[in-house]
Amino acid sequence: MKKFFATAIAALTLSVSPAAFAQDASAPTPAYMIGSYDVHDEAGFQKYIEAASPIVSQYGGRVIVYNPGANPVVEGEPRSVIAVAEFPSLPDAERYYNSAEYTAARKFFTDSTEGWRLITEGAGLPQ
Repeated sequence: MKKFFATAIAALTLSVSPAAFAQDASAPTPAYMIGSYDVHDEAGFQKYIEAASPIVSQYGGRVIVYNPGANPVVEGEPRSVIAVAEFPSLPDAERYYNSAEYTAARKFFTDSTEGWRLITEGAGLPQ
């Protein structure tokens, strides 16, 4: 099975041209808050969801991936949840993360989970 996935990923990688990853230079560069974590306190995590969910759209963001449960891992150590929120720009994502509202909600997250999150720009590959 591992050989199948490795072959499929290699074939997909070879079939996609660098132009498919390029971004229009005049378009704003979106940013993403990406997390991979395990929830060890469901009640605390539910408080985080209730507190944080309404705030995302206030900063122009939207959750584009939220996948709790069994995620097939092709490399590395698995976590139980994968989440990605997209924002119009890096400053928008940073304003969200550093806002007073999200700082209060974030306490529920850090107390109820273990894993990692990051914020990054989503620019395409250079041509």
